Amino acid sequence: FSAQLRAQAERLTIEFLQAQNVTDLHSDENYHYVTTGDGSKYTACAVLIATGSRYKHLSVPGEEDYIGAGIHFCATCDGPFYKGEPVAVIGGGNSATEESLFLTKFVEKVTLLVRGEELSASKILQDKVLSHPQIDVRFNTEASEFEGEESKLKTIKLNNGEEIHPAGAFIFIGQSPNTGFLAESGVEINEWDFIVSGHDLVHDAPRPAGYESRDPMLLETSVPGIFAAGDVRADSTKQVASAAGEGATAALLIREYLKTV
Repeated sequence: FSAQLRAQAERLTIEFLQAQNVTDLHSDENYHYVTTGDGSKYTACAVLIATGSRYKHLSVPGEEDYIGAGIHFCATCDGPFYKGEPVAVIGGGNSATEESLFLTKFVEKVTLLVRGEELSASKILQDKVLSHPQIDVRFNTEASEFEGEESKLKTIKLNNGEEIHPAGAFIFIGQSPNTGFLAESGVEINEWDFIVSGHDLVHDAPRPAGYESRDPMLLETSVPGIFAAGDVRADSTKQVASAAGEGATAALLIREYLKTV
């Protein structure tokens, strides 16, 4: 499917720049300037930021060694591989609890390792998890090391000196958006570095420059003409289908925006 999308774009004479990092984005009135890692600069009347985000890692010994070989970041993708086996989930928020509940459809047991004294998920999810017979919640518990045999995860060492031996481990401790290049751009990001867009820009704060006479479009950022879609955007659902839909919506909004400049 991705190959078909690329082929269609190429038929429309869209230029692809591969193996390039964006290092800077800045604007001057209605023009936006994108700088890439090789020093090249590109000018556009509109920009769509769809740089996504990365799953946060624990950064403990052994973690990188077993990613994809027992350590995972997507229960929907990899949960079915552990049918009838015990697994561990690391985290205490909405994602960790939702994915723990999802995993019970396949696995024998979920051991949920929560760093704090309580779950930070919504009350509804907390109640479901704490009462579920297949989920064992352990508070004040952290993974301190991952060990394996024959290139496969076998053991999780815990901060209290215990060891557990799940068939797999799923880490859900948040995401880090790829927004480092926006530092000098004027594009507003929130406290977690996700891009703020649309109504949220004018809801409780003074209007950003350029929006004195109109509201930002749905996916438009604090800089008029710069849009954001997908996982990099605050309040997005962090799902592939939703990100693709936002990208399509942003393209239509950009078409409307370009009629005004």
